[in-house]
Amino acid sequence: MKTSGVWILWLIFNLLFLLSTRNPVYLLIVLTGLLLSGYRMTRKNQRASWLKNNLRFLLTMVLLSALINALFTHNGRTVLFSFPQHWLLIGGNITLESVVYGTINGLTIGALYLLFTIINLALSVKQLTRLIPRAFHPIAMTVTIALTFFPSIQQRAREIKEAQMIRGNRMKKISDWLPLFIPLLVTSLEKSILLSESMTARGFHIPSRLKNSGLPFLGLLSALFFSFSGWILHLFSYPLLISALLYFVGGALVMATFLLSSQQTRITHFQKEVWHSADILMGIFLSVLILLWILFTINKLLPSLTYSPYPALLSPPFQIIGLLLSAVTFIPLLLSKHD
Repeated sequence: MKTSGVWILWLIFNLLFLLSTRNPVYLLIVLTGLLLSGYRMTRKNQRASWLKNNLRFLLTMVLLSALINALFTHNGRTVLFSFPQHWLLIGGNITLESVVYGTINGLTIGALYLLFTIINLALSVKQLTRLIPRAFHPIAMTVTIALTFFPSIQQRAREIKEAQMIRGNRMKKISDWLPLFIPLLVTSLEKSILLSESMTARGFHIPSRLKNSGLPFLGLLSALFFSFSGWILHLFSYPLLISALLYFVGGALVMATFLLSSQQTRITHFQKEVWHSADILMGIFLSVLILLWILFTINKLLPSLTYSPYPALLSPPFQIIGLLLSAVTFIPLLLSKHD
């Protein structure tokens, strides 16, 4: 798994899975795979701190979610203790079922955070910005500048702080930090002005003079019309085939508009990604998994996904296919090679 396309397919499948289930068995398998994969992908001298920070975040999310759900949701049969009824919002029974449901929500939030953390470890800023279509190349440039802005600000702040401490400023009071902000603001503005002048000199985002420059707007407007028409017909119980056809036409118009806009934008890549045979096979495998997941969801072939501890706490059910799908998070652990 070296190309960004394979990682995005892996991300899409795991997002679909996490947003569709509240089964704690599947969530624990997903979390285990994410933690092990992230630990393996982190540099050896940073693995302990990475694992500690992410476990701390996961525990914090679980505790906060369980506490909030227990205080504001009073459903369930297993009563742990009670608050007086006249207490605003939190008055009532604190049940074991509400604590368990809040814990499950916390596990889901932690898994989503770990998922994007691993994507950040696997893909560089260059790979992430290349995923943005060429029609939105100004957005890609803005995202690149924004991602590199904060590290540069931290570096300059560190240098200015060291210079102030050499001059005898120990940075103990709030007033001692004032000499840090003005040089930091001035240097940031100087860098921004230099960057804007450099981009202008290189002809960044020159307005297009092509004759069909108004076609993208018409294409998006037509796509919105067809999609909205399909939604309206679906609300009034028209045949599903008609709504699906209108949705398809709207999506096709969006894709055609993006392709047309991309052809009008010329971008030079000095180094292109190479899809090896292993990446192609993994991409096909993940695409098939996504299609199977959509079919399973439409036909409701995985009822064990919809687990709820209400009204009485029961052991969560599981299916073999669900266990196998939740283990997709282990793929980076098995295939990725990192120092």
